Amino acid sequence: MMRSLYAGISGLRNHQTRMDVIGNNIANVNTIGFKGSRVNFQDMLSQTMQGASAATGDRGGTNPVQIGMGMGVASIDTIFTDGSFQTTGKQNDLAISGQGFFVLSDGINQVYTRAGGFDFDTAGNLLVPGSGYKVMGYKADSNGVIGQTLESIQIPVGTSMAAKASSKVTYANNLMSSATAIGSPAEIAAAAANLATATAADTAADAAKAAAILASGLVPADTTDLANVAAAYKLLSSTAKASVDAKAALAYDSTNATFIANDAAATAALVGTDATDIATYDAVYSAISATSKAVIDTTAAVTSTAATLTAATAAVTAANDKSSDALASIKVYDSQGNAYTVSGTFEKTGDNTWSFTPAATVKDSAGAIVANVTSSAPIVIEFNADGSFKQSTTSATITIDQAGLTPPSPYAGAGAFSITPDFSTMTQYGGTTTVAATGQDGYASGSLEKTSINTSGVIVGQFSNGQILNLAQVALANFNNPSGLGKAGESLYIKTTNSGEPQVGAAGSGGRGSFNAGSLEMSNVDLAQQFSDMIVTQRGFQANSKIITTTDTMLEELVNLKR
Repeated sequence: MMRSLYAGISGLRNHQTRMDVIGNNIANVNTIGFKGSRVNFQDMLSQTMQGASAATGDRGGTNPVQIGMGMGVASIDTIFTDGSFQTTGKQNDLAISGQGFFVLSDGINQVYTRAGGFDFDTAGNLLVPGSGYKVMGYKADSNGVIGQTLESIQIPVGTSMAAKASSKVTYANNLMSSATAIGSPAEIAAAAANLATATAADTAADAAKAAAILASGLVPADTTDLANVAAAYKLLSSTAKASVDAKAALAYDSTNATFIANDAAATAALVGTDATDIATYDAVYSAISATSKAVIDTTAAVTSTAATLTAATAAVTAANDKSSDALASIKVYDSQGNAYTVSGTFEKTGDNTWSFTPAATVKDSAGAIVANVTSSAPIVIEFNADGSFKQSTTSATITIDQAGLTPPSPYAGAGAFSITPDFSTMTQYGGTTTVAATGQDGYASGSLEKTSINTSGVIVGQFSNGQILNLAQVALANFNNPSGLGKAGESLYIKTTNSGEPQVGAAGSGGRGSFNAGSLEMSNVDLAQQFSDMIVTQRGFQANSKIITTTDTMLEELVNLKR
C-alpha cells in the first residue's frame, strides 16, 4: 500500500509541474515571439515481484510480475512552430517566417530570440530597446555590397553617400525607320559644287539680259508691250510657264516651219486651262513689237538658267536635310557631384544606319560654357532588317572636360571624366521617333533620409540624392536542435551542448526563414489547446489525490485490526 501512496504523490507532483507549464503558456499568450512548451510524462522504475520464465516441457512460460513505482516527467519540450504575424507599420519591427533566430550580443555573449521589436539608439545601433542587446548582422561597403563578417549593426543618423561620377548613359526607345537620311559627305560636296556652277551660269545670263535690254533702245510703246507680256506671264500655271519658256527660247518667226512644228507640239502637250493660258500669252506676244520680242526671247533664256539654279539649290537642301534629326539630353555627374546636361543628336545616314553626335559644349543655367564635349570616335548605330538593334561603335566614349575655358569653369577641380553610351535597347521601327536618354549611373552626394528592411533582412537606405543603397543585413541563426536551446529570460535563448552550434547566415539560405518587415511574431500558444490540457491535468491531479486518500483509508483499516 505504501507503493500506491508514493505513486499517487508522484502523480500529484508531476501533474502540478504540467499545470505550471500550462500556466506559463497562458501567461505568455501575448508575449512577442514566445514559444509554448509541453510536458511529456513517463512511468518510473517498476518493482519486480516475479521474473519471467520460459516454457519447459509441458508447462508454458510465465510473464514477469511487476508493480510500477509511479510516474515522472520525461521532458518539457519547447514548440517552435510559427506564431501569427501582427502588423505594426514600424519598419524596424521584424518577424521571422520559418526557422531561425535573431542573433543578439552584449559585446561578450551571444543570445538568440524570435522577438523582433527593434529600434535604433542615439549612436545608430540597432538593438532591443528593453535589454540593450545589439542586433548582429553584416555591414555593406560604400557600393552596397554586403560583407561576410558578423558584427553589430550600426547606422549613424546623417550617414552620407559620396558622389559618383557617371560612366555610362543608356539610350532607349525608337528611331523612325522611314526617316529621311542626310546625304553622305561626298553627296553634300557634289551638291554644293553643282550649286556653285548653276549660280555662276545664272549670274552670266542675268548680265546678258541686262545688256540686251540696254542695247534694244526700247521706246515707251515697247515698254508697255513688255509690261503686258510680263502681266500675262504671271497669270500662267506652272505647266504653261514651262511651255512658254520652251517656245520663247525659239527664234520667233511665224513662217519658220521648225518653230511652227515645235509650237504645235508644245501646245498639244498642254491640257485644260494650260492651253487657254498659252493662247492668251500668244495673243499678247504676237501684238508686241519685234524689239520687245527680242528682249522676251532673251528673258526666256535667263528663266531657263534660273530653273537650273533652283534645282541645284533644292539638291543642296535635300543633301543637308536634318528634318529627321532627334535630340536627346540627360544630366550626368562628375566625381564631386556637379551636374552637367549633356545633349546629343541622332541623325539617319543611310538604310538602317544612324549616327550620334554629342553637343560640343555644356552650358549652365545662365548660358555660360562649363565644359567641352568630345567623342573618341564617330558613333555609328546599326539596326537589323527587322528593326532590332545590331551593333554600335561601343568602344567610343564621350569626354566632358572642364579645362581650358575662358572664363574658367567653376567645376575644373573635379577633372575630366568619360561616359560610354549604350544603345543596345533601341529599335528602328515604323511610327514616330521616341528616342530618349533613359538612365545613367552617376549621382550627387546625399544624406540618409530613411531606412527599410526587405524579406532578406537587408537594411536599405534612401538618400536625399534619390539613390537607394544597401547598408547592412540582419543575420539569422539556425540550430540542428532548436528544442535543445536553454531559456535565459527576456524571450532570449542560449545555446547548450544539445542544441548544437549556431549556423549563422543570411535569411533564405541554409534552411533559414525569411523576414516580414513592419510586423511582429506573436506567441504560438493555442488557448483552446491549453484550456483542454488544463482540464485533463486537473482531472489527473484529482485522480492521483484520490489514490492518496484511498490508500490512507486502507491504512487506517489496517491499523484498526488490533482492536
